[in-house]
Amino acid sequence: MATSFFRRRRSNRHAAVAASVVPPAPSRPAPPVVAIATAEPLRAEDLPPQTAVPARPVPHVETRPFQYTCHACRMPISRAEGHVHTRRPLSGERRYHRQCFTCHHCGLAIDPSVDSFCYSKRKATGNNGGNGHSGEAEYPFHRKCYSEHFGWVCVVCDEPLPMVSKSSAGKRSTKVEFLKHPFFDTERMCPRHVQSSSSNSNTRVTLLSDTQRTTMSEECMGDIRRCAGCHRFEPRAPAKRFIDINDNGRCVCLACCRTVVTTNEDASPLWDKVLDFFEGPLGLITSEASAPGGVTRRQLKDIPVLIVGHEALNENISKQPGSNHAGSTLMTRGLCLSEHRRGGRRGKQGTGDVEVTAVLCLSGLPSDLTASILAHEATHAWIKLHPNFPYNDPLPLKVEEGLAQLVAFLFLNDGLDAIVEETPTSADGEDSNGSDSIPTNARLRQYFRFCIETDEGVYGEGFRLAARGYASMGIQELLYYVALHRDFPPL
Repeated sequence: MATSFFRRRRSNRHAAVAASVVPPAPSRPAPPVVAIATAEPLRAEDLPPQTAVPARPVPHVETRPFQYTCHACRMPISRAEGHVHTRRPLSGERRYHRQCFTCHHCGLAIDPSVDSFCYSKRKATGNNGGNGHSGEAEYPFHRKCYSEHFGWVCVVCDEPLPMVSKSSAGKRSTKVEFLKHPFFDTERMCPRHVQSSSSNSNTRVTLLSDTQRTTMSEECMGDIRRCAGCHRFEPRAPAKRFIDINDNGRCVCLACCRTVVTTNEDASPLWDKVLDFFEGPLGLITSEASAPGGVTRRQLKDIPVLIVGHEALNENISKQPGSNHAGSTLMTRGLCLSEHRRGGRRGKQGTGDVEVTAVLCLSGLPSDLTASILAHEATHAWIKLHPNFPYNDPLPLKVEEGLAQLVAFLFLNDGLDAIVEETPTSADGEDSNGSDSIPTNARLRQYFRFCIETDEGVYGEGFRLAARGYASMGIQELLYYVALHRDFPPL
C-alpha cells in the first residue's frame, strides 16, 4: 500500500512537472466590435463622437419673387416696380429706382424718356465711384448740367454748347461742337453764331472737337466781334460787352483796356524802350552822333511814331510802293514809311539815299502788343538805314519779315519790364476773383508771343527760320550773314 501510495505521488509529481513544461495553448482573440452588429442594432449614441454622421440640411425654397438691387440706395427692386436699367462699357450693367437715377451736378432725378442726359468719367473713391474701388467711374448728367459742370458754355450766348450724336462703324458717340480760341481754352463759341455770315472772305470756320484748333478772322467772326488785342469773342450780355474804340467797329476787352494805347504820347515811352533794346541787348545801334557803316540811336529817335486808326493805316499801305504787309494771315497793325532820293550815295551797291519818314501803329491795342509792333517796324527802319542792305536790292519777303518778327519776339521776352501780378490767378493764368475769366497781363504777353510762333503765313515761316539761325549764331552774326547771302543760313 505504501509503495503504491508513493508511486502514485511520484507519478503525480511528474505529471505536474510535465504540465508546466508544455506551452500553454494559444488564447482565442476577442471578437471584434463589428460582431456586435450581428447581435443587436447599432445606435448613434454608442458610436464615438468623431464618427457621428451629421444630419443633411433641408434645401431652402425662395417663396418671394426675384428682386434686383438699386445701385444707388442698395435697396431691392421688385420686377413689378418700374426702374431704370443702364448698361455702360466702364461701369457695366446697373439698375436704379426711378427716384435714385439722379444728375451728378444738380441732384435732381433724370427721366430717360423725357430728359436728355449723358455720362462722364470722374475720379471716384470707395462705393461712390460706382465700381466699389478707387479709380474712374461713370456718372449721369443732364445735358445742360454737364455743360455747366465742366464749363462747356458758349461765351457769347452763355448757353450750353450743342451736342451732336453720330454713328460710325456701328457705334454711337456724342461730341460737343464749337469754335475755340486758339490760345484761351475757355473761349468756346456755338457754331451757329457764324453760320449766318459765311460769305465773309476773311472768316474761315472749322467745326472741331474739344481738343482741336480753328483759324478765324481777327476783327470779327460772323456777327460776333472780337477784341482787337487778344481776339477773344465778345459776349452778348450787356454787362459783359467789350469797349468800343470808335474805329471801324473795333473793340477791346477789359483785359486789353487796362493798358490800351490810343495816342502818340502813349507810344513815346514804348519807342524809347525799343531803342534801349536795340542799343543794349542786341547791340545794333550806337549812341554816338555818327556811326560809319551802321545806324545811330539818333537816326531812329528822329523817326515820328504815329498811332493811327484802321482806315489811315490801310490808306498808307496802299500808297507805300512794294509793301510787304499782305503776306501774313494776321491783320496789318504797323507800317514803316520811307522815301528814296536819287543822287546821293547809299552803300556799296545803292544809287540813292533812303529816309524813313514815319512809323505807323494801329490804335486801340494793349501796350505790350503795341511795343512788339514798334520793335517789328524798328527792324524794318534799321534795315532801310543800314548801308549793308541796299535799296535797289531788297531782301526777300520771308527773310526781312522773319528778321522783324524775330526782333519783336525777343523784345517780348527780354525787352519789357517784368510783370508783377497783384490779383490771385488760377492755373490757367486768369483772374479768379470774379465769375468772368479775364486774362492777366502776363497771360496776354504769352498770347502775343504765341501769335508770332504759330503764324502760318510768310511771317511765321520767316520767323522760324530766323529763330533757328539766331539760336546757332546770335543776332549780329545772323544779320551779317543775311547781308552777304540774302538768305538765312542752311539748317
